Amino acid sequence: SYLARFLTMLRNDWDVVDEGPMTDLLGMECEHQPDGSIKLHQKKYIDKLLARYLPHGPPTRAKADCLPYSDQIHNHVEAALRAKEDHGVLHPELVTPCQQRCGSYLYLLTSTRPDLAYPVCQLCRAMSCPTPEIMAEFDRIAIYLYFNSDIGLTYCPEPCQLEGFADASWETRFSTSGWTIQWQGAAISWGSRKQDCVSLSSCEAEIVALSECAKDVVYYRKKLSGIDPSYVSNPTDTSTDNKGAHDLSYNPEFHARVKHIKRRHFYVRDMVEDHEIVVPLIRPDVNLADFFTKPMSA
Repeated sequence: SYLARFLTMLRNDWDVVDEGPMTDLLGMECEHQPDGSIKLHQKKYIDKLLARYLPHGPPTRAKADCLPYSDQIHNHVEAALRAKEDHGVLHPELVTPCQQRCGSYLYLLTSTRPDLAYPVCQLCRAMSCPTPEIMAEFDRIAIYLYFNSDIGLTYCPEPCQLEGFADASWETRFSTSGWTIQWQGAAISWGSRKQDCVSLSSCEAEIVALSECAKDVVYYRKKLSGIDPSYVSNPTDTSTDNKGAHDLSYNPEFHARVKHIKRRHFYVRDMVEDHEIVVPLIRPDVNLADFFTKPMSA
């Protein structure tokens, strides 16, 4: 199948010796389901993390439908950064424990847990100046993992189209870009990142996120062409829920309003012109990338 061949390429990239069906790849467990689907998860790795960071289990008031962050996570990060600017590091004893947690959770989120992308990427911004509130947010992640340790990515055996989703949150000074690339029914790439420029409109923030997503889409189009060139014969959907960003992906409309946007943020337009991608306009409630840009309700 396409997926089995993709996993073989992945194993070759990581120089893993071929000894039959892959069951483990650097801590990522690979389960071959009876229906032909393949599930990637890291339950054993999570169990080790919980034994270290949550040795006594979750508090009695914790619920199974908890979230890996509070609705104040962004405020806690910004407060920690402001405190560092004004007074230096207030809690140096927390720096090492915070950085250890950042490293542990980063490996988890980049491998099989896109549900942790937003909180971990936000908390990593304050790894050099942690506060008790930041450490409490890390505890929330541990509690969430306690109830959801077996969640993973399940790829179906039937051929499915490669597609991308991009979104941005314009609620803060530096917007947050979020994107995900889907293939075989699950994510194969994702990201949540603070933008390095101040966007003057939601359209500008969305264009920045869309171009980041387009980079990943083009990379995986090249990757999958090694499996089957006909599989990427048509442009790949790279969806957005912002009409302005959708229009700018095809035509330089409203030039007076967007002429300040750096050329590199219009990479998506170049890829549309090269017939690598198309940019469908979708409803916000079906945009999977919204998951990576802001805290959401249970």
